Parts: sequence; structure tokens; C-alpha cells
Amino acid sequence: MRFIGLFSMVMLIIILLFLFISFIYVYLFIAKRENLLQNNGYVKGKSRQKGRLIDRVIAPIVRWGKQAGPVGIKYPYFADIEKHKKLLGQAGYPLGLQIQDFYGFRFVLGMMGLGFGTIYGFLGLPLGIPIMFLTIFGGFLGPSVWLYIKAKNRQELISMMMPDFLDTVSVTLSAGVSLDGALKQVTKQFKGPLSEEIDRFNKEVELGVPRLSAYQGLIERNSSRELHSLVNALIQGTSLGVPVSRTFRLQAEDLRATRGFLAKEKAAKASPQITLVTTFFIAPAVLGLIVGLLALNIIYNPEAFGLDSFFF
Repeated sequence: MRFIGLFSMVMLIIILLFLFISFIYVYLFIAKRENLLQNNGYVKGKSRQKGRLIDRVIAPIVRWGKQAGPVGIKYPYFADIEKHKKLLGQAGYPLGLQIQDFYGFRFVLGMMGLGFGTIYGFLGLPLGIPIMFLTIFGGFLGPSVWLYIKAKNRQELISMMMPDFLDTVSVTLSAGVSLDGALKQVTKQFKGPLSEEIDRFNKEVELGVPRLSAYQGLIERNSSRELHSLVNALIQGTSLGVPVSRTFRLQAEDLRATRGFLAKEKAAKASPQITLVTTFFIAPAVLGLIVGLLALNIIYNPEAFGLDSFFF
């Protein structure tokens, strides 16, 4: 009987792990689809209301995290401060979190996970110790995963906005406007992370930062290959005397062609990924749950299957 209980616990842990991994893959797929729809103008009112509700729930935790920032950054469990600094910059400092605030946010969630796991264990519910460790690790590691996803989505959005942004800048430059004036004018018309980054670049130049240093800062803050390509082209064009308007026009044409190929590639990869997750994670978890329940039913209720002679 002791072996049966241990076997049941191991099977339950494996099933929960498989379901957790499959839910992560499904969430990432849905999040990418929603971002694609929003970028093309298909915004639903319900999603906005849901976003506001989530913000109201997270706001107190963020406030506590900012207060616990000095403590959290002293104990950066399972984390790399320099890596998180870079990810925060790429994500656009979501929720207004600086590096110290982010570590306080992690610390608060870790303590909340510890409290939940402790109460869960005291109530005598099954898998008390594994659940406690899972909630603690989830509290500390969950924000890192969330920050990585935010940074990746923001950089993808920058890449998607590049062709239209470059076309508009090219037309403005052709009208005789200077580069700084064109960038200021276009950033007022566009909304999104690309406009935020270009606006920050403009402000740095206005404050006296050398243009080359401002270009380097723009590259360091972002991981978008399209943005890196544009900045490198601007640096080379400035040094070689190539007209800036032509640089923007050529970059826009190349990026639009590249974006079309990438869209086709992602569409082709989406279906096999979902099939892979369903085959290797969801299906084994459901099958293990059915087989486990059937095995336990045979062991504890063999007379229902006419197998009582094998157990008694």
C-alpha cells in the first residue's frame, strides 16, 4: 500500500507538470495571436476591461514590491541583476519597475508563495511540501519569465512597426525636413514602443549627448535586429555621405519584404507546434490520469471488475 501511495503521488506530479508546460505553450500562442490582432487594429473591448482588472489586482503587489526593493535586491535568489537590467530596458520598464523595484516585486511574490504553501500544508491537503516549494520557486522565478516575455513581445512590436515608420520618415525627409525634425514629427503621429525609443533618442541628442553615443544607446537598449540594422545603416550613411532619405527608403523596402517572409514562416510553424504540445504533453497527461484512476479503481475496488480473487 505504501508503494501504491508513492506511485500515485509521482504520477500526479508528472501529470501536473505536463499540464503546466502545455498551459504555458498555449498561453504564449494566445498572447502572440492577441498581439498580432492588436497591431492590426483588431482590439476588443473585453480585453481592455480585463487588462484594467488585472492592473487593479497587481497594483498593490507592485506598491509593496517598491517598498521591499532594498531588501529584495540584497537577496537576488536565482537571478542575474545585469541580465534583468537589460530585460527591463528592452521591456520598456513595465509597471514603472526599476531594477530595485523589480527585485522587491520578486521578493514579495516569493513571500506570498511561502505563505500560501505554508497554509496549504497546515490544512493537511495532499502534496503539501511539493506545493510549498512550487509556490516559492514560482514567486521568485515567475517575474523573470514574465519580464522575458514582455521584453520579447515589445521587441517584436518594434520590428513590426519599423517599415511603416521608415516610410513616413522617408517621405518627411523628402519634403526637405531635417532628420531630427522628421523624427520628432513622426514620433508624434505613431504610438508604441518604437516611438518611445526614438523620442528618447531625440531627447538625448537635445541634451547634448553625441549622436554616435545616442545611436549606441539605442542599440544597447533594444534587441530588435531591424532596429539595429537601421541604426548601423544611419551610422554608415552619415560617415559615407549617403542621403538619409534614401537610407530610410531602402531600409523600409527591405524590412517589408523580410516581414512578409517571417510572417509566412511563423504561420507555417504555428500548427506543428500546437500539434507537438498536444501530442507530447496534453495527451500523455490525460492518458496518465485515466490510466491512474483505472489502476486505483482496480486496486481498491477489484470486485467491480471481477478481479477480487487476485487481491484476496
